[in-house]
Amino acid sequence: MAAGVSALLIVMSMWLGISNFKARSAQYEQAVQMMYDVASQQTNWMTVSMAAWRKPDATEIFSNGINSDIGRYSNISQWQEVRLVRSEYSDDPMMAAFQLLDPTFVVLIVLSLIAILFTYNAVNGEKESGTLKLVFANKVSRSEYIVGKLVGSWFVILAPVIISFLIGALLLILSGIGLSAAHWGRYGVFVLASVLYATCFMLLGVFVSALTHRSSVSFLVLLVIWICAVLIVPKAATMLAGQAMPVPTVDEIESRVTSYSTQTRNEFFSDMMKRSRERFRSAADMKPEDRQQMMTSWQKENEEKRKEMDQKVAENSARIYEDYYNQKNQQELLAFSLAKISPASQFQLATMKLSGTDVGLKKRYEDAMKEYKSKYSNFSSRRTRDSTSASRPRAAVRRVHR
Repeated sequence: MAAGVSALLIVMSMWLGISNFKARSAQYEQAVQMMYDVASQQTNWMTVSMAAWRKPDATEIFSNGINSDIGRYSNISQWQEVRLVRSEYSDDPMMAAFQLLDPTFVVLIVLSLIAILFTYNAVNGEKESGTLKLVFANKVSRSEYIVGKLVGSWFVILAPVIISFLIGALLLILSGIGLSAAHWGRYGVFVLASVLYATCFMLLGVFVSALTHRSSVSFLVLLVIWICAVLIVPKAATMLAGQAMPVPTVDEIESRVTSYSTQTRNEFFSDMMKRSRERFRSAADMKPEDRQQMMTSWQKENEEKRKEMDQKVAENSARIYEDYYNQKNQQELLAFSLAKISPASQFQLATMKLSGTDVGLKKRYEDAMKEYKSKYSNFSSRRTRDSTSASRPRAAVRRVHR
């Protein structure tokens, strides 16, 4: 019965994941099309409102990870840093409170608990009922007995689970999502990881049952181990890493970047106004052709100084963020190292990495958006200078992939 419930939950979580993925994809296509429509009506490249959107990936169905925690798009502007905004949780706080039911959650919590419930009295239960002596009265070795218990529990628990994953694969096919060979390969690895994770708790249950004399004691011991492994260790590892290696917050980093950018731009505009007054004062007695030549030279000089300013701001921003990400990576490495003493943490981190929804998801997208920002800025500058171009600004929207 319990194995059937876990199998039903896996099928339900796959169906919910498919529905959520379709909703995200539809929202993404609608947002991108709206940006295209707005951009196509512009006649000046500098007035185009640029944005980069995260395109949903089908592997999010298996493990949602941090996908709903980070923003879905970023404005692309010369005057502001790339930053993903408008996450699903910020738009729907109810979702943040209860979160999504994905297959990783079902396996991580439900299946591991069922594995313990099936095996906590595998050995000492028969000892209490007196049937263990009858078993060993026959020619059955202890190793054969333990293996028999494990194999029996494995088939009772995991056979329905494997069938539910096959049903999930059928739902993926019928949904018309169109998974690639790489996606199917990841799905197969996800199923294998789920089986190994459940097997780990079954082995633990039989082991504790064999070491204790009473089933009530083994159940209490296994319950404490399960709570520590699944609920306490991952959170404790994160807290310990945060205390051992403190890292500035994102708001502090952005404040430093904005402060330097504002100061640099103010200095640039002050210097430009000063040079402008000097140039125009000296141009009062010039001939028209000399004045025109002076204006051209002045504009060229301003453009070069503006590029220098932009480069200084970009280099400072890159240096600050690089230092921040290095500190953050060290903190995460410590947290993951501490958390990996728990099989639950290892399984969750592995499935998130497999699905591409791990903690590096935000940085991968923002790096891609920064690269796009640089390319688009150069492109729009060339288009603006080319007054003879008849093309309309249709490339203002970026579909960013992982």
